[in-house]
Amino acid sequence: MKFKFKMRSQLLIICLSISLTSLVYSQEKDISHYIENEAVISENKLDAHASFTAYTPNEDALSFDAKSTNFHQSLDGQWKFKWVRSPKDRSTTFMNPAENVDTWDNIKVPSNWEVEGFGVPIYVNHQYEFADYKAPVAADMEFVGRIYPKNPGDVPNDYNPVGSYRRGFNIAADWDGKEMFLHIGTMKSGGFVWLNGEYIGYSQGSKLPTEFNITQFAKPGNNTIAIQIFRWTDGSYLECQDFWRISGIERSVYVYAQPKLRIKDFEVVSNLDGAYKNGILDLDVVIENHLSKNKKSQVAFKLYDSSSQLIASESSVLAVLGNNESQVNFQATVKNVKQWSAEHPNLYCLVIELKDKKGNMIESTASKIGFRSVEIKNGLLLVNGQRITLKGVNAQEADPETG
Repeated sequence: MKFKFKMRSQLLIICLSISLTSLVYSQEKDISHYIENEAVISENKLDAHASFTAYTPNEDALSFDAKSTNFHQSLDGQWKFKWVRSPKDRSTTFMNPAENVDTWDNIKVPSNWEVEGFGVPIYVNHQYEFADYKAPVAADMEFVGRIYPKNPGDVPNDYNPVGSYRRGFNIAADWDGKEMFLHIGTMKSGGFVWLNGEYIGYSQGSKLPTEFNITQFAKPGNNTIAIQIFRWTDGSYLECQDFWRISGIERSVYVYAQPKLRIKDFEVVSNLDGAYKNGILDLDVVIENHLSKNKKSQVAFKLYDSSSQLIASESSVLAVLGNNESQVNFQATVKNVKQWSAEHPNLYCLVIELKDKKGNMIESTASKIGFRSVEIKNGLLLVNGQRITLKGVNAQEADPETG
């Protein structure tokens, strides 16, 4: 019996060793699959949508204040942070909430890690900063390429700095039963995301917002978010023209919650008529149903002028199948509209409301819009029927103090 038990124990250890080896191998294989594969730019990332904040029935959408809603929480501030020069040195277990990261450095979010003292910012014009890569000659020095790489899509395997971020946050009890989302303003160049130790997704649209549905893994009370960002991916080949090459979480991070039947997206087209006198509003609203049952709803819009006077409104009944989405279109004409132009940026306030079939408010949102027409006629660029001349400078999105 002892012999059989010993043999079984040895077999178990061998199997575990093989399993762990396979895990490490597959993980390294997966990294290359993501960061050096032009066919993969994201995983589990939600479709892009209009920027807006959803408000509950007792909240004022016209406040345009995300902090005033109970279902929007900023994750900006201090995060724990670990920077390494090479992917092979990165932590592969830090996303586990039980792992202690108290000894890690602190970094503010949003920021660029090079500006915060981790690694070196690189400035080049049309060259790639990792081109013709050779090992750094000193620990605090990074090689700057001067020619184009021979194999587009490839990035250095040994020298590709990685930043690992982690922090805890609390979700209020009244978020339970809602759909919950994570918004990351930008991750440069590509980043992986975990919540409570569970893999959420990946994105390398480094100058675009990234959103994930985190409902499955978020919970009331304490939660742990972990993000791991690689300085260079194959997407870096799209970022090559006369600007500072810096990395990290460059814009705000927040979580928010919406009802199971929610406003998912909207698109506003607000032009002028042929006489440049009246405003033509064309509005599409997308409603998503996260419930298995079909739901009937009422969707409405209201348009207010700068004096808070209601000048247009309409509502429509919309049926949305279970676990599906549906779209409704509104059109309206605004007589003698106040045009938007650079000299006179007149704005109107658009409110979108979602109600249940009995007329009870579910949620609302608001957006400031302007009415204008942009055309090219006879080789001339016209705004609101007036010829304009464009003058510009090469202004990059950079700040001398913050990156």
